[in-house]
Amino acid sequence: MTEQHDKVRTEQVPAARSASEPQSTVLSPESGEIVTPPSVASRWAGWSRRRRWLAMTGSVVGCGVLAAGITLGPTGYRMWTQKDATLTTPANAAGLTLDTTDAAKSAADDLRTVLDAGFSLNDTVAGVYGDPEHASRSVLFVGGSAFLARPAKELDSLFALLDDQAGGVRDVVEVDAGSLGGVMRCGTAEGSDAMTICGWADYGSIALAMFPERDSEESATVMRDLRTAIEHRK
Repeated sequence: MTEQHDKVRTEQVPAARSASEPQSTVLSPESGEIVTPPSVASRWAGWSRRRRWLAMTGSVVGCGVLAAGITLGPTGYRMWTQKDATLTTPANAAGLTLDTTDAAKSAADDLRTVLDAGFSLNDTVAGVYGDPEHASRSVLFVGGSAFLARPAKELDSLFALLDDQAGGVRDVVEVDAGSLGGVMRCGTAEGSDAMTICGWADYGSIALAMFPERDSEESATVMRDLRTAIEHRK
């Protein structure tokens, strides 16, 4: 028996394609129509536009974060490391000895009262530190601890408080605050060329000391040494 086969026309045989040639048309299952899919180039163009937009957005955000880090990062670090400070009056500091006589305690308490009246602090300390070699060069110190958002402004207020209570301070200059950071200033008491007044402030403490018979440079050195012995951080 002879089998009959439908004749296959040449035009019905799809032309052979090389393996590297991309398929350019597909048959739609719904309509049977030939559909041309989007080219690889057009698909990558869309992705490229999205990537460019994301990259641009990321660059803007990244620049903003970097700027904020540069501006606020160091300040935030100093605030975090300085905010939890405590002050003590050790028996010996900066080569000086704490005077425990009633007269010394009374003088320290008077200055402490002035500080308490001008500032809202968690704790305050005060003391007179005597120079074992020169009785006339005793240092009167007072300070307190609390979180201070603007140390430089608070130190300005402390010097202004002395203006109201003790005749003021002139020729105030900023000096090296030392390893504990913050801001430190020294000036001369009004009406006396032999009394230097220095103060420091950071994000956790504020203090002031009076230095008879010492110039600004020597007083700043003693103040830094006193601070190292008096101020403590967690």
